[in-house]
Amino acid sequence: MPRPRFERLDAVKRDGILDAAEQEFAAHGYSRASYNRVIEHAGVSKGAMYYYFDDKADLYLTVVRRAFSGVLEAVGEVDETDSPDGFWAQCIMAGERVAAYLGRDPRRAELARGLMRSLGEAPPGVREVFDEARVPIQRLLEAGQRAGAVRDDLPIGLLVAMSLSLGEAMDSWISHNWETLESGGYTALEPKLLGVFQRLCAPVSVAGYA
Repeated sequence: MPRPRFERLDAVKRDGILDAAEQEFAAHGYSRASYNRVIEHAGVSKGAMYYYFDDKADLYLTVVRRAFSGVLEAVGEVDETDSPDGFWAQCIMAGERVAAYLGRDPRRAELARGLMRSLGEAPPGVREVFDEARVPIQRLLEAGQRAGAVRDDLPIGLLVAMSLSLGEAMDSWISHNWETLESGGYTALEPKLLGVFQRLCAPVSVAGYA
């Protein structure tokens, strides 16, 4: 976490530092990113940067947390609905909002892809950031259960864990294969990925197994 001194900076200065760091991490990934280049592009002294962050890992986690918070905000809340079709339609719209959020800032999208390509090299605290998705995912799945779109024969914590693991596997594969998908392949793939989630979450009477 950044030091309190960083939080006391005015918003423009804070965003300028984090934007410079985001650009560096998006271009080079965590392991190859240069803390000195971030300092240079941010227009601050090395002493000041260590006044705000413990090290490169601390800065990286702050950048990732800011981007991740934006994704969660873009997802938003799913309204109550009384039909499975209505629930999944809202999920599609939430996905479109996330795509629009990332599309508005290609640098942030590349930051996310770089993170998924090299997750094993990222600082341990990244997992704590990912864990923040558990609460909104659980709320989403519970709304799906009330709509009859999501199975209720498994503990909700297990269903959340399965959904997050599936999402991570998908994101990792897409990130590693983005160059071949960028020309339009992802558009064709996206509804199929949603179908995989639907089959994972579908009530047993719909999924066709006991």
